[in-house]
Amino acid sequence: MKIFSVFMTGSLLVYLLLLSLPAAEPVKDIPFYKPTSVQVIAHGSARALLPGNTLEAAVNALRLGTDILELDIHLTADSQLVVRHDEMIDTTTNGSGLIADMTLAEIQQYDVGFHEVDFPDLTYPAGIVVPTLESLFIRLPESRYLIELKPEGTAAADHLCQLLNRYKLTEQVVIGSFHSSVLQYFRQICPQVPTSLGQSEVALLVVLSRLGLGHLFNSPGVSVQLPVVYAGVKILTPAVIEAAHQLNMRVDAWTVNDVGLMQKLIDDRVDGIITDRPDVLRSILPRG
Repeated sequence: MKIFSVFMTGSLLVYLLLLSLPAAEPVKDIPFYKPTSVQVIAHGSARALLPGNTLEAAVNALRLGTDILELDIHLTADSQLVVRHDEMIDTTTNGSGLIADMTLAEIQQYDVGFHEVDFPDLTYPAGIVVPTLESLFIRLPESRYLIELKPEGTAAADHLCQLLNRYKLTEQVVIGSFHSSVLQYFRQICPQVPTSLGQSEVALLVVLSRLGLGHLFNSPGVSVQLPVVYAGVKILTPAVIEAAHQLNMRVDAWTVNDVGLMQKLIDDRVDGIITDRPDVLRSILPRG
């Protein structure tokens, strides 16, 4: 019992010491973020309206008032960055195969449709193909992009950095990935391009926030994208939002299509909402 008491006393003293430590340096403001209301972020370029991660969907999303296009990228066998969520083309095309093993020409011989799991009953026009990231940059050079590096390797990161520099889009993008190691690599080779947090970095921020120690998080990214609930656990809490804001980080919620939840998140002061239905989110936001 005495040992336990000493342990608890020591733990409390350490915790109080951590609480008293000064906050980490806040992240710097960047041109990507605008001083406006909640940002409308089109998930997969609004994949509930047109087949996701396509040029056609991106053009449509912007027409409906989207602020930021969220999309995912993979690298083909002939070193082309394509906009696509899954590593295989099976779920949203009439073809089959692993993107990393296919050339761009092989991939683009197939038509793209809606996701067979999420939107099996929606129809789509024929002739939509998996686009290159470059084709979006060419067609939509003024847009802002939240780009997720899907592969766990670093080759796609190399090509992405080169492409962003070539099209002078380094201030119009934020790069994310579930793989913190990929983001760490990207930050080294492309330090002029801002990133969000990887999965392990997010986990640390969430844990520190729950302990009341979010001020100690030394953020390597300018923003964080969080689900409201993950594996049955509430992730996007007021404490996390407050901790991120104290560090000048932006907080984006994903993927939210319910109007009631959108409004609650707006009230909770999130900075952006990632949604398949940007038209719905735009309709409840103040005009101007």
